Amino acid sequence: MKKLLVVAAFLCSPALLAALSPPVLAATAPSELGDLSEFKVIATDRLALVTKGDLTAAKKRITDFETTWDQNEATLYQKNHDEWGVIDDAADLAIGALRKGSPDPVEAEQAVSGLINALEDPMVH
Repeated sequence: MKKLLVVAAFLCSPALLAALSPPVLAATAPSELGDLSEFKVIATDRLALVTKGDLTAAKKRITDFETTWDQNEATLYQKNHDEWGVIDDAADLAIGALRKGSPDPVEAEQAVSGLINALEDPMVH
């Protein structure tokens, strides 16, 4: 009976199920803006800071995104005005949410998540 329980536990283990499951690929549409991974890293870092409640650090990290985005504005805007506009609007919301005198953690998390979603697929928004 013990052996049966051990075998059953092994067969139901998350590691085995993951190994047997087919890989799931992210359904991210390629952006005409090109490689946005640098922006995604910064936004994801911010979301992690917001999620753990460190709004002060997230507020500082927002400046990194804003600076990098602004430095690349001319090039990105020329590639696709619409996609650039969607991401820029989402960035403005995230920046505004974090730069409030007393940022609301829920609003900041939603705004930064929205920015990440816009970076993943700007034409869905």
